[in-house]
Amino acid sequence: MLKKTRPDATLIRDLPDFTRFMPFLMPNKGGSIINYEQDLDVTETLELIRDVNRELIKEREILTLFGVVINAAVRALAMRPKLNRFISGYRFWQRNQILINFVAKKELTDDGQEVNVKIEFSPYETLATTARKVRGAVKRAVSEEGADNESVVTAIMRLPDFLVRLLVRGMDWLDQHNLMPRALTDSDPMWCSVFMTNVGSFGLDAPYHHLFERGNCPVFVAMGRVRDERSLDDSGRVIVRKMVRLRYTFDDRIADGVYMGRALDLMQRFVERAGELIEPPILSPEIVAELRLRDYPAGV
Repeated sequence: MLKKTRPDATLIRDLPDFTRFMPFLMPNKGGSIINYEQDLDVTETLELIRDVNRELIKEREILTLFGVVINAAVRALAMRPKLNRFISGYRFWQRNQILINFVAKKELTDDGQEVNVKIEFSPYETLATTARKVRGAVKRAVSEEGADNESVVTAIMRLPDFLVRLLVRGMDWLDQHNLMPRALTDSDPMWCSVFMTNVGSFGLDAPYHHLFERGNCPVFVAMGRVRDERSLDDSGRVIVRKMVRLRYTFDDRIADGVYMGRALDLMQRFVERAGELIEPPILSPEIVAELRLRDYPAGV
């Protein structure tokens, strides 16, 4: 019999029968994928970033467009709690942290080593707090302090192949039965709210990325390069806008299409009108209760 508690989430019990039935119809992420694309106008956002950095640079911090996208995702998760759900053991769970993971390169070369950067965010993050957290986490990840996961993987890959398969399957079994120790899920990048990638930093456009069957991450966001888009205004003059493309891959089972669509509208709004992220959000007691975050309990 499956445990009905787990250290990283709370079991959601008050669901319609059809919603509860969905994991039995679509038992894995690969068969539940929805793709979505947004072309966002970041002309004003890039100007805002320059203004914000005039202050942040005094603290030796810096805000990037990717940082704005991360902050937008955190804000959307805070305002649309169902985005922070996942499915495990055919049940729906509400994650008790807001966790964003992305990959950073130690060197911008073909052979540059990649490291995962996993950050816990508050539902009340701003552009400035996000910039500080991202920079600090990247700095730790590319230093010796961030070598723990690499050491674990190196040790595992010294085992015979059959033992590696057994170990991975064993961990998956533990997770599906809600027996995975928190120490393992805290360090593993596949257990997160959203996995993000910024291929625009390499001059590439955003791809549609797969979801990992391992772990419980239900959303992947890819950000492409900033590009110029020319058009004519009413007087026939050429105007140039700065555009960026976001491509999403998400698990269709965690929320219905209307709910997810409104969440994606929030993403667009916060990236294009990033000034709304300068101050923390005002969250109603009902939203805080629905989030079920371990460090932000309802009524506190």
